[in-house]
Amino acid sequence: MNEKLKINFWRLAILVVGVGAWEWLTGIKAVSKIPGLYFIDPFFISRPSKIVERFFYLNSDKVRLTLWQMLLSTVESTFIGFFVGVSTGFVAGLVLGRNDRLARIFEPYIIAFNSLPRIALVPLVTMIFGFGLLAKVVLAWMIVFFIVFFNTFQGARSVDPDLIHSARFLGAREGQIMRTVIIPSALAWTFASLTPSISFALIGVVIGEFIGGESGGGIGYLIISSLGTLNSADMMVSLIVLAITGIVMALGIKQVEMRLLRWRPEYQPKG
Repeated sequence: MNEKLKINFWRLAILVVGVGAWEWLTGIKAVSKIPGLYFIDPFFISRPSKIVERFFYLNSDKVRLTLWQMLLSTVESTFIGFFVGVSTGFVAGLVLGRNDRLARIFEPYIIAFNSLPRIALVPLVTMIFGFGLLAKVVLAWMIVFFIVFFNTFQGARSVDPDLIHSARFLGAREGQIMRTVIIPSALAWTFASLTPSISFALIGVVIGEFIGGESGGGIGYLIISSLGTLNSADMMVSLIVLAITGIVMALGIKQVEMRLLRWRPEYQPKG
């Protein structure tokens, strides 16, 4: 058995044991005279069997808004906010990273805005942009922008000066140096920030859906409505779907990173 199969085997084994223990422990009556008391109370975390049952129910025609429709709303907002945040953060980081004067001018403003907790800006964002798609995109953008900006900024400033001098010696113009030396070098730093960025973009969108309620739609609305009805099964469905969505997004970003940075030694085929 090769290393990859061993890793996948242990991942699956941990999942099976964990879910099995969850199902078993939430079904065992506690040693107590109090009726209805369980070893682990399923009222708070539900049971895997009940979660599966609710998952299929939420995807049936018995509900007005299916789970997939809510997930599509969340994913759409996440990707839009993510791509806008990455593109603007990359450009801003590249420009300020290569222009020391501009960097010093904007430094206090960048630090001040980045120091504000994003969740504290949620009421202001919803007051300005409402509770729909635009507000969720703005929340995701505010989070992703600074993560990508600081990585790209550092990457642009860390380009080996010898590479730039060599390119100039060979007759490369400033535009060619930017395109063939600085941007590829900065991309490695930028991609290092993309995996956490997509996760934080998802978090920002869900927080926006908490505030927006039904008008905001999405998985965040399902979580809040589950809290209002004390329905732990629906809440666990939401959390599990969000976790799986985050994993799929992160793996997708990783594949893009491997394809675009295939020229770097760590992405070369081994053996």
